[in-house]
Amino acid sequence: MTRNVSKDQMTPLERVTAFMTGQPYDRIPCNPSLGNHAATIAGLTVAEYQNSAAKMAGAQIFAYQTYGHDFVGLGPGHTGVAEALGTGLAFPDDSTPFVRDFALQDSIDLSGLTIPDPLKAGRFPLFLEALDIVTERLGHEVPIGFVIGGPMSAAYSLRGAEALMKDLYVRPEFVHELLDLCVKGTIPLLKEVAMRGAGIVIVDPVSSGSLIGPGFFRQFSLPYLKQLIDAIREFATPPVLHICGDTRKILGDMAETGAGGLSLDNAIDLAEAKHQVGSQVMIIGNVNPAESMYNGTPELVKLDVKNCMKKAHDSPKGYLLGLGCELPIKTPPENVHALIDAARIYGKYPYDSELFS
Repeated sequence: MTRNVSKDQMTPLERVTAFMTGQPYDRIPCNPSLGNHAATIAGLTVAEYQNSAAKMAGAQIFAYQTYGHDFVGLGPGHTGVAEALGTGLAFPDDSTPFVRDFALQDSIDLSGLTIPDPLKAGRFPLFLEALDIVTERLGHEVPIGFVIGGPMSAAYSLRGAEALMKDLYVRPEFVHELLDLCVKGTIPLLKEVAMRGAGIVIVDPVSSGSLIGPGFFRQFSLPYLKQLIDAIREFATPPVLHICGDTRKILGDMAETGAGGLSLDNAIDLAEAKHQVGSQVMIIGNVNPAESMYNGTPELVKLDVKNCMKKAHDSPKGYLLGLGCELPIKTPPENVHALIDAARIYGKYPYDSELFS
């Protein structure tokens, strides 16, 4: 399953560097957000992948050698900080880890929680070790990214959905304290990540417009996303921000966080996003991970890429091809190959708009 490197004129690192610095490049960079899918094509269970630095790194390396995509990403995602603070996770063999025991489900006492040591707490050391391995093997060739949860999603993973939603109404000061703790618990880990040369991706699904309204987003999510991103910008390049679901009413707020790029769910029309915030920030997305990638055919994947390119290729601050959310674990490999091939067809630079008609 080795990739055909002859299809591309540049390495992913050369391509992304040229893209980010306004230089010519061979084709649009493409991020398939592989996540746990890497385990399945490497012959591992998700539980094995999630609990071994060597297996995690090996699976991501194998996936890159298979697909030839432009970003290799790993990290604890939205549960990572909470796990380091005492939340217990379950590790199924064939699906994403989920919260088994919320550390604060029955308590609003934060006095026993301290800022986690990134070299000791939870599985932070495992992810840093995996990052070291991947960087050693691939860092000269492909950009490496580290995925971590945003403050609201970390708070959810400590408190639980029902309790946290109630807290927003009846204990707002407690929520602010909890979110501040989540930010402070994230920064030391990301400093370690930046020292290793990896880019940072913040995923904050609980800030979705499908869960909280714009008012709550601006009261709770926005200040702490800005706090986190401001801190990151002091020691690393601005991170990418991904918020799941319908974010049309908060796109402007997302741009104001200082993120270097907005990764948009497939619920968002890229043409509308380009109109709203394309002059402020790079936009990323948003091939449908379920209907096109998981349930679709290679032909449908290519059509989805074509439509995304048509809508967003000329976004003023730049457009990067990606998915609307993380790739489903059991996505057929032929659809991932089709995604990268479609980037070569429709994303050949300079772009030919007639290809999109």
